[in-house]
Amino acid sequence: MPQNERKLDPKRIAAVFKKEYLHIIRDARSLTIALAAPVILLVLYAYAVTFDINMIDLGVVDFDRSAASRQLKQKFVASGYFKVKSGLDTMKKCEEALRLSKIKLILVIPKGYSSGLKKDENVVIQAIGDGADANTVSVGLGYAGGIFGQLSFGILLDAVRARGFNPKNIPSIETVPRVWYNPDLKSVNFILPGLSAIIMMLIAALLTSLTVVREKENNTFEQLASTPVKPLELMIGKITPYVILCLIDVAIIVAVGILWFKVPFKGSFVTLFVFSVLFLFCALGMGLLISAVAPNQQLAVLVTALGTLLPSILLSGFVFPIASMPVIIRAISCVVPAKYFITALRTIFLKAGTDIMSLWGEALFLFIFGTLFITAAAANFRKDIE
Repeated sequence: MPQNERKLDPKRIAAVFKKEYLHIIRDARSLTIALAAPVILLVLYAYAVTFDINMIDLGVVDFDRSAASRQLKQKFVASGYFKVKSGLDTMKKCEEALRLSKIKLILVIPKGYSSGLKKDENVVIQAIGDGADANTVSVGLGYAGGIFGQLSFGILLDAVRARGFNPKNIPSIETVPRVWYNPDLKSVNFILPGLSAIIMMLIAALLTSLTVVREKENNTFEQLASTPVKPLELMIGKITPYVILCLIDVAIIVAVGILWFKVPFKGSFVTLFVFSVLFLFCALGMGLLISAVAPNQQLAVLVTALGTLLPSILLSGFVFPIASMPVIIRAISCVVPAKYFITALRTIFLKAGTDIMSLWGEALFLFIFGTLFITAAAANFRKDIE
């Protein structure tokens, strides 16, 4: 094959680009959805998905009915983590409420709680949780343990003072926790960058998953096949307008995250731009590959949703830590592009001084995946109609 025939022709790529660009701007409804859907999804999921669990419904059974037991109940209310449900003053009522998921925890204060404290006896308080909601109960028991720990420490100090000792002279180990990069431990600062990656993975792949298969269904595929455009030129020409459109989406999402949700941005916008291009190159390439092999638009949409949304949520580290997964699942997660983009986004957003070289591994994997998807899509594209 002559050398000039193996080279990509910018003019042919520009022609395909113009054709796809005109199709995008003439389809006002699809353009509106492409620009508005990411923001709508981001806002909805950012408010819905949170790891900050407050106001846990609590039932309190007080068999002691003393000033000390009422003080303990008030400590749970004042913590801000629990909401004590009224009317649940018996064990039977609390058990029924727990069975119907109206409360998540039952606090049982035994008879003799107050007298036991006065006699310097160990007092056992029972906390019963609804295991059907394991995550909420685990967090609630942790909160309860913190409250009991503070109460026990206060009782210990009072006992030490009553015996004439100065608590300051008793040696102890004190923990001084400091959290870097997200000092307030706001879950939105952790969730929003991950949501951005998942939403853009879905939107970008959906936008391009219909391009080639739509040509086939609209009977315009024959016109493309009769032109001298090469498969790789077709893929590049078709993907470039969507890269620009999705970059606009990324800019809008980042602006919403910073201005509306107050997520701090400590990194470089240049680094963010580079990683966004690499990730979109990968996501759009996946969509083109699906479009090239899918027989119709319905199947293309289904495969795109299953191939992007589920792996991006389950195997990217967005919610579940990859390190705690079985070895086989961890190996599978290595081929999920969203995993690398989420890592990069969280680092860029929350950690100052991050540049491209700091995340060269993630950038390399995204580039490799994008190249593989585009090459595979071009290889599956057949100019000759069978």
